[in-house]
Amino acid sequence: MAIRSRYLVFLATCMIAALAVPCRVAAQSLVVPFEQQLDTNLSGSYSGDIFLSTGARSRVIVHIVAYVNGPCDATWDAPNFGWIGNRFSTVSCVDGKILLQSDSADVAVQAVHDPIQRQLTGTWVQRRTNSPVTMKKLYEAARTQEPGSSPPFLTETFRIPNRPAGILVGGELTYPDTLGRYPLVILAGDRGQTDRVARGKHGHALYLVLASLFAQRNIATVRIDDRGTGQTTGFGSDVSIDDEASDVSAVLDAMWIHPRIDTTRIVIIGHGEGGLAAAMVARRYPNRVTRIALMSTPMLSGKETLLEQLKARELSRGTDAELVGVATGLVAAWCDLLLASPTTDNQALVPSLLSIADSVLMNRPDVALRYPMVRQLQRPGRELYMQSTLIPWLRSYLWYDRSAYLIVTRPTLALFAERDIEVPGSVHLAAFQYLGKVRSTLGTWAWELYPNTNHQFQECDDCTDDEMARTSETIRTDVVARLARWVLQGQ
Repeated sequence: MAIRSRYLVFLATCMIAALAVPCRVAAQSLVVPFEQQLDTNLSGSYSGDIFLSTGARSRVIVHIVAYVNGPCDATWDAPNFGWIGNRFSTVSCVDGKILLQSDSADVAVQAVHDPIQRQLTGTWVQRRTNSPVTMKKLYEAARTQEPGSSPPFLTETFRIPNRPAGILVGGELTYPDTLGRYPLVILAGDRGQTDRVARGKHGHALYLVLASLFAQRNIATVRIDDRGTGQTTGFGSDVSIDDEASDVSAVLDAMWIHPRIDTTRIVIIGHGEGGLAAAMVARRYPNRVTRIALMSTPMLSGKETLLEQLKARELSRGTDAELVGVATGLVAAWCDLLLASPTTDNQALVPSLLSIADSVLMNRPDVALRYPMVRQLQRPGRELYMQSTLIPWLRSYLWYDRSAYLIVTRPTLALFAERDIEVPGSVHLAAFQYLGKVRSTLGTWAWELYPNTNHQFQECDDCTDDEMARTSETIRTDVVARLARWVLQGQ
């Protein structure tokens, strides 16, 4: 009887424990509880560019944690605005279809996951503005040129007034950890809102790396937060080249009296459209700016720059050259209409622009298949999309003419990258050389074209986004050496 009682107690104990842990005697006959397995194909960080309602381009990053046949979670960053770790309130990742919704920030993402291309392709909706987006999966690689926890320089952060603009400009001065006065480089950043680090969508902090490498060559560097980012106040969505030049001028005034700066050697280095701002400041302050350097700065008109950019980007993706011609022809027709129209009322221009698009799509429907931006024009709400997204994007290029900015009497060095799809090197170098011949009396002009190099001046093989993310080197060392020689010796 005692044996039977002990056996019944044992069975009862097993039945109760089975709710949490399988009984030892029955372990082989029970199904092992489901253990969630991470979906390594989908999980990760995806980065891409969207267009805001103003036409400005902004970087976004989506971080996804997904499980096989299980739940998923996601957050998003907008580094240009300092928005980090924003959680999506609604997340769905079923059969490769990604649906994300952030009620607090009025952001929604609809995308399809491509495990082969390692990207999300779809639409980013922010405050009722639709923007086609392709977000590439980021791969963390060791950034061998970054300064790390023991940088080879001293730093001074600052926040100085730009009184004409009514804002405060935030940034950082770096200089070698030795006594002395040093030549100064002021970095003028590229198109789009970027903070002083300029960590791009591929994970590289170009301006931070430049400051570190310059410090090792006894050169001081100033890096600035663009308006609306970091410690710089103001609104960054509608910043012009003139605005950037105004901020650089304010910094130049402050650095002119700094005890660690050699005022006989002050060089402004402009990256991309920042080179136009550098040229403006050099023209305003010829007695303070010793010389300037331009890195992948556009040398064509805004319209020509946009069309060459579209052409280079599509050819690099393997798009048929004839189809590229049709697409660029459509954009050129849009540009011509905007340039010729006396009105700045975007809404009034929408019917004419849509008529041009419909005419092209009627004869070449394959254009919409290739270009998500054009595909949006075949969907409901296309009038709002044209007014709020496409027209501001076009105007963001059309407003400037390089001849209005590149009137420089200071020695100028221009560096171009052969495989640059933002500012195709060979095309813009030819325009720069022509401009130099026309203005041969304005001062010393020098140039370099770097083969197998992208817009960030990384050496590359296929020069794709994936390769940029996987590359450990942020900028070619010979490019840094060339810039340093220009700063130190003017040759």
